[in-house]
Amino acid sequence: MQKTTSVSALTVLDLHDTLLEMGVTTLEQMTAAGLHREQLIDHGSHALPAQEQRLDESLLLKLWQLAANNSELPHIGLLIGRRFNPATRGILANWLFQCTQVSEALDVFQKHIALMNPSEHWTFSEVEDSLLLQLSFAADKPYPQAAIERSLSAWLRWCEEMTGQAIRPRRAEFTFSRPAHHQAHVEVFGDHLVYDSPRNCLQLPRSVLDWPIRGADDYLKQIVEQRALQHFERLQAKCELLARVRQLIQTDLQQGVSIEKVCKELHVSRPTLYRRLKQEGTSFTQLVGEVRRNLAFEQIRQGLPVAQVSDDLGFKDVSTFHRAFKRWFNQSPGEYRGRQRGARTP
Repeated sequence: MQKTTSVSALTVLDLHDTLLEMGVTTLEQMTAAGLHREQLIDHGSHALPAQEQRLDESLLLKLWQLAANNSELPHIGLLIGRRFNPATRGILANWLFQCTQVSEALDVFQKHIALMNPSEHWTFSEVEDSLLLQLSFAADKPYPQAAIERSLSAWLRWCEEMTGQAIRPRRAEFTFSRPAHHQAHVEVFGDHLVYDSPRNCLQLPRSVLDWPIRGADDYLKQIVEQRALQHFERLQAKCELLARVRQLIQTDLQQGVSIEKVCKELHVSRPTLYRRLKQEGTSFTQLVGEVRRNLAFEQIRQGLPVAQVSDDLGFKDVSTFHRAFKRWFNQSPGEYRGRQRGARTP
């Protein structure tokens, strides 16, 4: 049986209840989609605490599809993101609320996001006096626009809850086109919005990093952190194979990726590697594409010459790299750099 990614059970439960409460879907629709609330949390005597329970990611994706199909609330992702329910804080959220300041919380969040959803990826960087927060979802998971809007707006709301301070981005970028509910974006993210960008990104004042988190308790943090790390290590053990294969692919890109070499490094046969990757819901070809895509975006963003990036990633020529980049990001490397220059122009 094919293995699938697991996510925080409380994340699924919260979205399930929110969609029903907002009238986005009905119990009949939930049932038809195979979603039964009583099965989302195990209340048995030997069950893990609800904050540590996991569910198949497909359940979360079904809920997001139901949300995306609601034409009466096209800004449903923003509405969900701005809600705050302390009762559905999972183990990661509880850890964040005990951190000393935002910089510590961001570091914990970035490194341990798999405790919530391993298909959601965040990166944080400092550029001059700004803090850049970038969000992406695993390319092979069909998360809709509403999920992107929810995650970006939720981060702002949770930061406000942790610090007690209002936060307003200097700029926000989205990979999707300008929506009909653009004004709802303005209300959440401010006036400086960029659509059809190759990234989902929030630009904030760097000073946010130094904001203290109210109510943080060092004793509670030690307890939650220890428990969270134990849980995280169990999850990581399951992901160890994929991480190792990705690492070997990246090392081998310029010389030409060889599955035979990867198999040799892992001391497994080719059929065994194929089988194990299939059990994890992916393939060697798919992993090569993911590694190339992520590195292409990062190196082009850093301003490296297109020819160098093409060579580093093992493409046979620059034109092949151009086609791949446009397929991944709906624009050429030159068009992306033009947008970057335009964004920096006062």
